[in-house]
Amino acid sequence: MLFDIDGTLIDSAGAGGGALLGALQAAFGVQDPVPVALHGRTDLGIMTELLEKHGIQANTANLEKLCQVYFQALPAEMLRRGGSSLPGVEQLLASLRVDPRCHLGLLTGNMPASARIKLEHFGLWHYFKFGVYGDLAVHRPHLAAPAMKLIAEQVTAEVPASNIVIIGDTPLDIELARAMGARCLAVCTGGFEAQDLQRAGAHRVHADLTEVESILAWLTSLECQQPI
Repeated sequence: MLFDIDGTLIDSAGAGGGALLGALQAAFGVQDPVPVALHGRTDLGIMTELLEKHGIQANTANLEKLCQVYFQALPAEMLRRGGSSLPGVEQLLASLRVDPRCHLGLLTGNMPASARIKLEHFGLWHYFKFGVYGDLAVHRPHLAAPAMKLIAEQVTAEVPASNIVIIGDTPLDIELARAMGARCLAVCTGGFEAQDLQRAGAHRVHADLTEVESILAWLTSLECQQPI
């Protein structure tokens, strides 16, 4: 089971976007920075667009500079904004962690450092054994290949792609699942309506993760494991 973070596991109340715009100001002296779209995208793609939108070359040095300031700013922004873990998340993760059939990982647009900062803030980091992060691709569907490679390294038995489940909240999560040949359980906690997620091709849609027993039954059922 591979989980997205923002809008799926947590609501950080805009802390990531706020910290990123603040980092752009602090690192490059940009006044009144203009935000870019965030939902479902990788941090590498977001940061690349953000730099270029403000006339700054998105080279390795500038991306690293922006990341460093962003990671420094994010913990304080998380505290200032509040936010919360989303309904049902802790109960579902606790149940999956003790199921020997399940391997819990992250498949997120966040960078490794920001993923850890956000999840530790809400006490969720310890549930995950491995992760694929948003430093590996500009476009989220391009995380498919590194995700499949990491799963093969982490799970000793061969895992059919149809037994992999992506849990996310945006059409880009669904597109990534399709690129992997995986299943997708989508939730409406990130701003997308159920019909939008169904239209995008989610195999199952829930308002949130509170229906733990129903979700667990689907995740471990033959229905979940049928080829796409």
